[in-house]
Amino acid sequence: MAERACIRGCTVRDVHFATCPWLGVEEGSERAAAMLADGIRPCSGCAPRVARDGVLLCEGCFRRIRRMLGESADLIAHLRSLADPLKAAVYDRVMVSSSQPDLPAPVPADLIDASDDLMRMLQGWAVVVDPALAGRAGLAAGTETAAAFDDADLYMQAILADFDHLANREEITALADAVLHRHAGEPEWWSVVDALGKWPLDDQPRWAKNPCPECDCKTVRVRPPRRKGDAAVYRCTTCEWESDDREDDGFWAEAFAELVPDTNPPALVGRDAPAPARPPLPVAVAPRTGLRALPQIPPVLPPSAVCSECFTARAVNGACACG
Repeated sequence: MAERACIRGCTVRDVHFATCPWLGVEEGSERAAAMLADGIRPCSGCAPRVARDGVLLCEGCFRRIRRMLGESADLIAHLRSLADPLKAAVYDRVMVSSSQPDLPAPVPADLIDASDDLMRMLQGWAVVVDPALAGRAGLAAGTETAAAFDDADLYMQAILADFDHLANREEITALADAVLHRHAGEPEWWSVVDALGKWPLDDQPRWAKNPCPECDCKTVRVRPPRRKGDAAVYRCTTCEWESDDREDDGFWAEAFAELVPDTNPPALVGRDAPAPARPPLPVAVAPRTGLRALPQIPPVLPPSAVCSECFTARAVNGACACG
């Protein structure tokens, strides 16, 4: 079975067919400059990317469309929060001032148009996979942020549940354009990429320490999960390689994990310094065996201490009591 190419016409960078005039020509070389001077159109690569198994999209397109569709509900809620219907009124780039304090604040028309376009896109594709959703109303003018998110999330989950089947149909090109097409200048209709480019969600991504597995450049951005249960996304800004922490049994989660250096805490001085360790007490000495009591021996008095008359002990001064 022959391998299928990506239906969106994606090509491999710097890989050319044998008939391509840019085959073997290095970018920035004198030959490349001469070819451009002769009017030969540049080619960054003409060999097509192989489609993912079971679908008509290459691996990069498949993952990008799924990821941005997963962000569409949050994006619509974000747009509705910027255009609070309780405090805002739509205007078309015209500011009207008034002295009345109770007038609502003006809101750009493209903010309302973007949320409407994205909601209609989600609802239309959700009906394709689940016709029971056809009777639901779209995004009303006064829809609050929470209600807008619930409706958009319902459509988004229906599309993602059947995305593998959609990606194997030729209609996937229309969905890919609705998600990935970037308009030049002011868009006539808003895609997900257009809206994210103008009103980005606060992701706080970081640069990965390890290089990209495709182009070997250290240009991989790590976007942390936005909600509990979501996957962290890894995307290279050079070759547009993309994956998440659930692919390949969590291999990329370990490969692009944030490294925490092993550092010793600084030593404290002064009053905050810990007390020095005291030396251990000596081992208690075993008590000595008690001395054996000796029998009392009656004192032996010298002869001079006995009276020669009464044979009694004399006083301390040597005189006897007998007189």
